[in-house]
Amino acid sequence: MNPGTQIAISVCAMIAAYLAGAIPFGYLLVRWLKGIDVRTLGSGNVGATNVGRALGFRFFLLVLAFDALKGFLPTWGVPRLLTATIGSSAVDLPVGLAVAAIVGHSFPIYLGFKGGKGVATSLGSILALDPIASLAAIAVFLVSFAIWRYVSLASLLGGLAFVLDRLFWVGAPFVRENRALTVFSVGILTLLLVRHRANLKRILAGTEPKVNLRKKREIAAGDAPRSGRASTRWIVAAALGVGLLGAVGLILERHARARIEANAGPWNLRECDRALTGLQRIDRITFDRTGSWVAATCPRYERVVIYPVDAQKRLGPVREVELDGRPLAIAATRRGFVVLVQPGGDERHVEPGWIESLDCAGNRVGDRVRTSFYPRDLAVSRDGMRVFVLCAGRTEGDAKKPAPSLETVALAESGAPGRVLDRLEWNDPEPPGRLILSQSGAAALVTLPSAGESLAIDLASAPGPKRLRRLPCAEGDTPFPSDSGEGDWILLPTAVVTPAVGVDLPAGAEGARAPRCDYVLTVREQESVLEIARARPLVPLGSMPLLGALNMGRTRPIDLAIAREQGLVAVATRSGAIHLVELSRRLPEGGMRSPVRDDGVVPAGWLHDGTKAR
Repeated sequence: MNPGTQIAISVCAMIAAYLAGAIPFGYLLVRWLKGIDVRTLGSGNVGATNVGRALGFRFFLLVLAFDALKGFLPTWGVPRLLTATIGSSAVDLPVGLAVAAIVGHSFPIYLGFKGGKGVATSLGSILALDPIASLAAIAVFLVSFAIWRYVSLASLLGGLAFVLDRLFWVGAPFVRENRALTVFSVGILTLLLVRHRANLKRILAGTEPKVNLRKKREIAAGDAPRSGRASTRWIVAAALGVGLLGAVGLILERHARARIEANAGPWNLRECDRALTGLQRIDRITFDRTGSWVAATCPRYERVVIYPVDAQKRLGPVREVELDGRPLAIAATRRGFVVLVQPGGDERHVEPGWIESLDCAGNRVGDRVRTSFYPRDLAVSRDGMRVFVLCAGRTEGDAKKPAPSLETVALAESGAPGRVLDRLEWNDPEPPGRLILSQSGAAALVTLPSAGESLAIDLASAPGPKRLRRLPCAEGDTPFPSDSGEGDWILLPTAVVTPAVGVDLPAGAEGARAPRCDYVLTVREQESVLEIARARPLVPLGSMPLLGALNMGRTRPIDLAIAREQGLVAVATRSGAIHLVELSRRLPEGGMRSPVRDDGVVPAGWLHDGTKAR
């Protein structure tokens, strides 16, 4: 999404939050029950305190709850709604929505910009923004209110508790991701002081009335009871509203339960399940070697999430693993997973990365093993006994760091990392990107994004990996499978970074033949689709949309993995969701075979003697 569109959406969302916050529930309640204007009573305020003095404590609680919801629902719900529908929302939008709702309560357009003091709406907003600090504020508010029964004083002390919690218990309250909320908390306390200055004077003078917790106060002599006609109108209106909401809810539920499905050539793609991790941006994803578990990384929150896949092809309960750094890549071993981790913050410039192993239950296996500086990617050999770790080294700009390298680390039968077996270095100035293993694991490509090329490496040579040559990226935006001429194939990357996996035909579909990639699966982030193409010649066959919550909006997929034996594809998205898709054949392959592509666009024999190799 471009910045202009995001700003426009954020402004519209804040206007909506202001209009919601401006709804004067206290005014409406007293007008409905007694037919008079609450602004003519007591302090003239439309907030919960003045309503409580007029109608009693239960109505104080009712208005307090409604006013708190005015702050909570926009602040908590709108960012999630935007993420579900358009794939993202501005980082500081929740704080902007909270401010808009509070301003709406304090200066409502419906009452000539004269409203309440913002206590309850502020409480709902901070509860959505920082639940932990809000608990401290609520506890101080309740204790203070129980002792003195002054809402104004309790509100100020609760606001002070929230600010102190932000300043002294948050590790870095003024770093980029915490700054807006910290400034907001100080601003809210300042607003409360300004709006309650008259109350504080009356408390000091001993003239501030307390909230009566036991009985309601009579509003005025001769108040007429509400007419039956008015009651009937409200009952009918409420029934119609409930019915309308119920109908809308049923429609949304039916739409949300619909299974996304698409046909693409001889293939059928059907979404089996979808998991909302609650984490922002799931970055890398993989299956274990049995296809029974899915693991994914979340660099922002330094976590790995692991889901079991049951016999009905549904994702089971999640298992979260906290790491000591940012997970950059993950791959399957014989017994679980191996994760490549980079130190967080500025430590990444002075400390090397490391790898550590997890079993499928999320338990650590063995000790971590240090790698070189600025790790980038990893892959596990086909026999599950070695892990190859790609590091950028000095190409990140620090000439004192080691050269870029590919390290080979031994793996035990349990999957625990052991000693470093080999280290291959090279002196190319371009920083490496991703590590792509060939189908047999005998060779690999290291992408060089800034040069639009890849570095071919022979992994089967003795005594260790050997650098071969640089190859141009494939044309277009879909990685293309190229044969090595030795019964092996690899997906040649394109200049545009496009995650992709190759798909073989089922064993025996065409009799005995050398391994070959028949189809290519890719994800398109901007279009939010999973696409399948025939590999030879490269022809798109179709795609399946990847939708957000309630089957609406985009999810922006950024990585995928395949469990070939089970016919399952897992897709990771920027919105923090994991989609599990079943890939099954609906038509026989007969009559669809095309000649193997060898037209000079990409080299056949890429491992040794490609026509465009350098």
